[in-house]
Amino acid sequence: MLVGAAIIGTMVVGLGLWASLTPLASGITAPGQVTVEANRKTINHRDAATVKQILVKEGQLVRAGQPLIVFDDTEPKATVAILQNQADSLMSAAARLSAEATNRPAVQFPPELTSRAGDPQVAGMMRDQDFLFTSRLQLFQSQSQVLQQRLDQIQNQVQGDQAQLTSTDEQRKLLVDEMTSFMPLYEKGYAPKTRILAYQRQIADLGGRRGSLVADMARLHQQMGETRMQLASLRDQRQSQAAEQLRDSQSKLEEVLPKLVAAKAALEGTVARAPVDGYVFNLTQFTPGAVVGGGQVLMDIVPSNSPLMVTVMVKPEDIDQVHVGMDAQVRLVGPNPRWNSPLPGKVVVVSADRITNEKTGMGFYRADVRIDPKDMKGLEKNVKVTPGMTATAMIKTGDRTLMGFLITPITDTIHHAFHEQ
Repeated sequence: MLVGAAIIGTMVVGLGLWASLTPLASGITAPGQVTVEANRKTINHRDAATVKQILVKEGQLVRAGQPLIVFDDTEPKATVAILQNQADSLMSAAARLSAEATNRPAVQFPPELTSRAGDPQVAGMMRDQDFLFTSRLQLFQSQSQVLQQRLDQIQNQVQGDQAQLTSTDEQRKLLVDEMTSFMPLYEKGYAPKTRILAYQRQIADLGGRRGSLVADMARLHQQMGETRMQLASLRDQRQSQAAEQLRDSQSKLEEVLPKLVAAKAALEGTVARAPVDGYVFNLTQFTPGAVVGGGQVLMDIVPSNSPLMVTVMVKPEDIDQVHVGMDAQVRLVGPNPRWNSPLPGKVVVVSADRITNEKTGMGFYRADVRIDPKDMKGLEKNVKVTPGMTATAMIKTGDRTLMGFLITPITDTIHHAFHEQ
């Protein structure tokens, strides 16, 4: 009997000593959910539009560039078609005018058109401009040929007059020589005067003919100059008109191209795409045919390659005990028993101000707990952890004995009772 009492007493004393001396971890528990360190990517639509097709579901994993929602593209597609047609028409005309302005033998179309030569409309535009260039070139060449032929005829006439002038000068020289040799006979009375007069008359006729030829050559040279000027003017007029029309086409093209770029961007925007690899959350559109306003949020994409963390809500009365750097134990809340395994973490962020839940009106402070990536990978072998899963975190605030845990509520009650009195 005494031995039993001694044993019981020893156990009570031992238990008391253990309860009063052995330190136990103390902390606060805060609910929260799994989040990612990187910011969520919000997907919205710039302009008001009608939903045509919804390609994703809530929580679905998507890849960067993957289509998410398709909007009705009737109006933007028509706008792009009109502006593209205007731009193609101006570019093809500008290519033809550039060839005319620089006197090139053929039209060189830009890659923007040749790369789409398989398009019947583009091919037709280039074919029409080629035909117009050829027609205008043939007209220019025909007009130039007429003037060139006229110039050749005048040059032939000048050459003929020059030959006649040379012949006239030679004949005149011969007559002068004959008259000079005959003059001594006339002076001695052996030759009649009529012979001398005949020589003089022929020499005078040749002089008159020579003057007529010189005058005709001067007139022909003047015609040659005028014809050359007409030929040069024809070339200059063709090039100057083409250059002026080219500037006008380029000016109009500079007005159309920015509009075309904007229209293509609007058409591209009719398909909302994922900016990064990640998960779809907060999907707001579920019905094709719905109308969304400009700037309206469609969904969030949570990056899949971003480290996961737990964001918890700390009660205002506990916030003075929570600081950055504190250790924490995180548990995922769910039906799978494997989720209940605690994961070590560390507090990395504590909000500086109180946050109010708009739905409940309750106030809290936000704290972010980062989980060691190695531990997270170990958990993900059995459980697929995704943002939005419910979790709780026990943030370690210090060490207390079991006796302290038992006595503190009693002392707090007594302290509160005395204050009320």
